[in-house]
Amino acid sequence: MKNGALDLTVRIGDLVVRNPIFLAPGGLGRTPSSMKRFADAGCGAVASKTLTSEPRKGNPNPKRIRRLPSGWMLNAEGGPNIGIEAFSAAMRKTRSRIRDSHVIISVAGRTIEEFVSLATQAENMGADVIDLDISCPNATNKGAIDSWQKDLDLLYDLITTVKKNIRIPLWIKCLSAYGTLLEIVRTLEDAGADAIVPLTSIGGLAIDIETGKPVLGFEHGVGILTGPPLKWAALKTVADVCRTVKTPVVATGGCASGQDVIEFLMAGARGVQIITAFMQEGIKHVETMISQMTDLMEKNGWNRVEDLIGRSLKYLPEKPFPAWYP
Repeated sequence: MKNGALDLTVRIGDLVVRNPIFLAPGGLGRTPSSMKRFADAGCGAVASKTLTSEPRKGNPNPKRIRRLPSGWMLNAEGGPNIGIEAFSAAMRKTRSRIRDSHVIISVAGRTIEEFVSLATQAENMGADVIDLDISCPNATNKGAIDSWQKDLDLLYDLITTVKKNIRIPLWIKCLSAYGTLLEIVRTLEDAGADAIVPLTSIGGLAIDIETGKPVLGFEHGVGILTGPPLKWAALKTVADVCRTVKTPVVATGGCASGQDVIEFLMAGARGVQIITAFMQEGIKHVETMISQMTDLMEKNGWNRVEDLIGRSLKYLPEKPFPAWYP
């Protein structure tokens, strides 16, 4: 995509995306129609809610606290979705009308065979990219979904097997909470991931002082904090991953403005997945962020988004500082 003389396109492997502002997997992509709305609003790529083989109700309500001080949101959804079969049927009616944005289908399975089946169905419904969610922190199903990052040999087998069975790019969403993020991303690179989406995770607990009980309905009472204050931790995560592997990185976490997008690009990301800011500000915020980004590019004489990628890394040591992972 070009805005006047500005070139906003980004290249992620073989994909050329019209701009680096993406709808992240989550509730705003629960249906193909909702994905289309964000594509029409201007997102360079739009992602589905993470899909599973069977429909999931997720955790009991309340699943989220939308507005906390400083813009935080606390959620423990537990992966509710309509299931890949129903989603695929709806996508077949909608896919041809999503023309200018790349379509990302996010999937989560319990076994390698299930992941292969989900990825194949995602490709068949018209996905441009498959987002393999190996990280969902509050949909553990007794540990099954979040176990992939704990066994790097199993993780390697998962990625290589899925890659053999699809023809489109495979992006992997991984979680920093295990404290071995840089080992995980090295494994993903060795296995042939086409892009890495490192998720910076901070857990949280909200308490109802009237009852003394946790506010969220998840059985453990805790959730994941998202929102603008997460940006600085996410920037560190992106810069660390970009200095560790050569695989393209797509950022996520805390991005809420056009300036934030530019900061993530300068830290090495080739795109930024956003959802909390869109939940809080509405779909028109896509246009606002694009406008903010282009205004800053014009003000600073930057003509191409590609020229911003990794600009800050030369000011950082080659080896990431190991401490302070959330």
